Amino acid sequence: MSWLRYALVFLAVAIGVAQLVLWLNAEQGTTLGSAAQLMVPAMIAALVEGQQVAKQQRLVPRGAQAWQFAIVATGVALTLNLALVYSGPAVAPEFAKLAIAPVLSKQFLILLGLYALGYLIANRFFYSLGAGNQLSLMKNRDEAE
Repeated sequence: MSWLRYALVFLAVAIGVAQLVLWLNAEQGTTLGSAAQLMVPAMIAALVEGQQVAKQQRLVPRGAQAWQFAIVATGVALTLNLALVYSGPAVAPEFAKLAIAPVLSKQFLILLGLYALGYLIANRFFYSLGAGNQLSLMKNRDEAE
């Protein structure tokens, strides 16, 4: 597992999706954007990490290994989330919604807790999903040869 890769994929997706939504809103006069934008970066980053683990170890991480990844990845995602909240509202406005609440206020902690729960579930599920899909792909390639 590479936490740097996870973090870079998370940031690339978070900023990329945010910029795409900003562009679509400006070009089309729409008001796209939702809390789902906050979860998609973790989903994709966990999927990529699962694929990499499958390539290296040829297994689908389950049980304690998958939960360990999910817990640490959730910490990374929350750290990046907070960094985007305070340093990049113009770049990733959906993340700035957490900044509406005063730091360490009850509202702030509730929102952060909800994000943490969402990240934990997304990381756990998509990590194993990415590994399983990669192993299936590798198996199909081997059978085709």
